Amino acid sequence: MMKFIADRMLGKLVKELRMLGYDTVYFRGKDFHQFIHLVRQEDRIILTRDTKLGARRPQDRILTIMENDPSCQLKEVIQKVCLSLDEEILYTRCLLCNELIEAISLDQAEGKVPDFIFHQQKNFFRCPQCNRIYWQGSHLSNMKKRVKELLHIKSEARNSKFETILNDQISNDQNK
Repeated sequence: MMKFIADRMLGKLVKELRMLGYDTVYFRGKDFHQFIHLVRQEDRIILTRDTKLGARRPQDRILTIMENDPSCQLKEVIQKVCLSLDEEILYTRCLLCNELIEAISLDQAEGKVPDFIFHQQKNFFRCPQCNRIYWQGSHLSNMKKRVKELLHIKSEARNSKFETILNDQISNDQNK
């Protein structure tokens, strides 16, 4: 599984890669040596907008992001790296801190989410690091639509099993 590290100019891309389940570190520090040490120690692919970095670091795996628009940056990564959109890892990472989220009981969620959400939802998940709680709501439906768009970018002609499942999930979400 590919792991990424993105520099400070790609914060929105980081969130989208995490949405897709990819382990993506957001490096906001200024210490370049620390950045490179982390890249090599954790075997990560560098995502950057710095067009000069690749020439200075030919021994590292670097993907220079040319797109300015954050919505186009993810498309660029998918096309250049041939990312797979694996249904097994979608929505499994905390969007804030990159940790894998874990299912929690209703008892653990009670009092930590709005009451109307608590009574509407059956499944809750929590990030073990930042304790943010996630549930299937409109944000998940929106994320699924975004992934569906990305599937069309990856292959307009292919009607994959995942796309069929995703269409069913979106329809079910809209009918609730």
